[in-house]
Amino acid sequence: MESKVISTSDKILTLVKEKGCMSFSELEGSLSDSYNVIFLAIDKLVRENKINLERNRTDYLLSTPNSGIKLADVNVYVNNVLVH
Repeated sequence: MESKVISTSDKILTLVKEKGCMSFSELEGSLSDSYNVIFLAIDKLVRENKINLERNRTDYLLSTPNSGIKLADVNVYVNNVLVH
C-alpha cells in the first residue's frame, strides 16, 4: 500500500506542478487510483509541504507552495469568467 501511495503522490505532484493549481475534482478525473490512495497521497504531500490544499465553496484547490496562487485569486478569476 505504501508504494502505491508514493506512486500516486508522484503523479499528483507532477500534475499540480504542470498546471500550477487544480481542483480536487479535476485531479480525481486525471487519476485511476482509489479515493483512499488519493487522500493518503494528498495528506503525505501536504505534510511534506509539497502542495497546498485549500477549500473553496464546493471543492478543494491544490497548488504548489511557491506558485503564488491563492484561493481568493482563483475565485476572482472564476467570477470574472462567469460574469463576462
